[in-house]
Amino acid sequence: MRSTCRTVGVGVVALLAVAGAALLDSAAVFAHADYERSEPGRNEVLPSPPDRVDVWFTGDVRKQEGFYFLRVLDDDGAQVSEGDGIVDDDDRSHIFTELPPILTTGRYVVEWMTTSDLDGDGEEGAFCFYVAVEPTAEQEAECALFDDDAPATQTTPDAQPTESGDSPTATTILPDNGADDDNGDGFPVAATIAIIAGAIVVLGAGVGVWMRRS
Repeated sequence: MRSTCRTVGVGVVALLAVAGAALLDSAAVFAHADYERSEPGRNEVLPSPPDRVDVWFTGDVRKQEGFYFLRVLDDDGAQVSEGDGIVDDDDRSHIFTELPPILTTGRYVVEWMTTSDLDGDGEEGAFCFYVAVEPTAEQEAECALFDDDAPATQTTPDAQPTESGDSPTATTILPDNGADDDNGDGFPVAATIAIIAGAIVVLGAGVGVWMRRS
């Protein structure tokens, strides 16, 4: 009898340990709102200009000014999309931005920034698409650098061209997420994980006591 109880108890403790590890792994994976897919897709060559750009992310985006953007730039670095894009109220992992009726032939760069609605972590990146033209080797090499971890850039709003005619300086945009990582409701996700982990530890200790008494 004691042997059976001990075996069952060890199994329960093992399951609790696995559950705890899975919880922590899941929190780390799903805490970010990173690039998942888009229309147009990365490096896609379109026969005609799209009406808009849609990007889906791996988590919900915080819908608050300054905590996200989706911008489309032409090959000269000028923004051709409207504003900072719109977070879809029916799917907060989806941001879209409208494009003008007519886009010229060439390459376009989509820059994005998100802040996770789960824990306030920021992500940013960029990707390219092409309208009615195949990319050159140089363009392919440049766009290959636009991975998920590449910082997005934006032309400083009040920057003016220099006397030499140079373009305004592009500055890296980072989300101001505040001092606390929270889930959008003001309660830190780290604290939530700690509470759940503590509950698992307490439950495991209780199982250990039960095993000794059995």
